[in-house]
Amino acid sequence: MRRNGFLAWHRRLALIFAPLLLLQALTGAVLVFHDDLVALIDPAPAGVSRVPVSTLVASAQASGGRVTRLFLPARQDGPAFAQLAEGDGATRYAVLDPNSGRVMREGGLLAFPVEAALQWHYRLMDGATGLAIVALNGLALVVLASSGLAFWWPAGGRWRKSLSVNARMPARVRLRQWHRSFGVVASAVILMSAATGILLSAPDVFAGAVVPSRQVPPPRPPAQIDAAVGLARSAFPRSELRDIRFPLADRIDVNLNAPERNPRAVHVVTVAVSQPKVLKAVPANESAALWMTVLPLHTGEGFGPLGRWFVLVEALVLAVLSITGPVMWWQARRLRK
Repeated sequence: MRRNGFLAWHRRLALIFAPLLLLQALTGAVLVFHDDLVALIDPAPAGVSRVPVSTLVASAQASGGRVTRLFLPARQDGPAFAQLAEGDGATRYAVLDPNSGRVMREGGLLAFPVEAALQWHYRLMDGATGLAIVALNGLALVVLASSGLAFWWPAGGRWRKSLSVNARMPARVRLRQWHRSFGVVASAVILMSAATGILLSAPDVFAGAVVPSRQVPPPRPPAQIDAAVGLARSAFPRSELRDIRFPLADRIDVNLNAPERNPRAVHVVTVAVSQPKVLKAVPANESAALWMTVLPLHTGEGFGPLGRWFVLVEALVLAVLSITGPVMWWQARRLRK
């Protein structure tokens, strides 16, 4: 393909996907510091005396609905977070004090902006269709970054000059030069984010993943819940609880943090509630789940303390590029007229 061909494809895709790229960039910037923002919005008193899981479940369910998923605090000063299914099919959320079980705040998705950002970023508030669009957006971003690099690639190794911005040029020319330079400098991280995003969403698309069931799980006695959770913890006694799923079947699925593998890895234990007994226990190091390897790369946590900051900068740069690209197209179109 000739050099101008790369530019033509770059422009066409940018115009089509710019709104979605902007949405993904902004929600991604929020999610980079998900746990910190949750603790900032709903701080809970730090403490070592945590109430049993059954107390959190009962408090969340006091105003109706059944807990389908419960997240334990990710930080010492963070809250617990419950997702509930109600009888009319609606989904409700509740933030709880992990030391007392008190409901600190509850409501629909719009009342929880960080959770809303997650739902938009992962599947556009939709099921398999939203996941497919997100995967397609990641593929478009790979093509955009690659075609932009191919169009820019300087002859004779004139790297520095090819990235310079001439302050004496008109504003529209400087805008194009800044767009090019920001895009080139951030291209490696953009490609990494796009590729890992595809790997996170595409498997669920092909597996036919949909929005989690809104059917109301059956009631479970508190003693059975705590016994099942205790049995799950005994399988990995040195690991902290991350979250618990309450499906329709007579079981709970418990995820326990496994930082020895990576910051996002979990041990997974499935426990029959009424008996109770362990049905399955999968150590993180033996898990074949692709997301467990890819997610820390996507969030930047797999690259050490500065990794998240690099991803944040990349998200902000991508937001700027998704705005300046259409602006440049509009300027060029106006000049042609």
